[in-house]
Amino acid sequence: MQGEGKKLKPIRYGPFEILEKIGTNAFRLNLPLYMQIYSVVNVENLKLYEPPMIFDEEANIQVPSVDDLAPEYMSELPEDVILDRNIRSSKRGGVEYLKVGRKGMHPGKARWMEIGKVRELYPHLLSE
Repeated sequence: MQGEGKKLKPIRYGPFEILEKIGTNAFRLNLPLYMQIYSVVNVENLKLYEPPMIFDEEANIQVPSVDDLAPEYMSELPEDVILDRNIRSSKRGGVEYLKVGRKGMHPGKARWMEIGKVRELYPHLLSE
């Protein structure tokens, strides 16, 4: 096999602002909220940002910001909502579970709950 495979190439994000130095080998970065990762990064995982050497002013290309590239599904939910339904088998038979997303929460933080618990806590979601 020749060349470097795409799966083996490192993915790079940034540039990000360094907020503070922590210890001798770590920095706290100003990361966007949608990334949902710990903001302290080891120096070994950082690479110095090098701007392009050739800049064509006539092209007037608008480079999107990191926030522009955030997927829409990572935005906060405008209201309480049921995101998914699933029936799981157990000793009691099939039990229906609902994935409930709360207002102001990211969809990735939604929780699976038994339908009985949803009726108790969020009756407005099952009024249909």
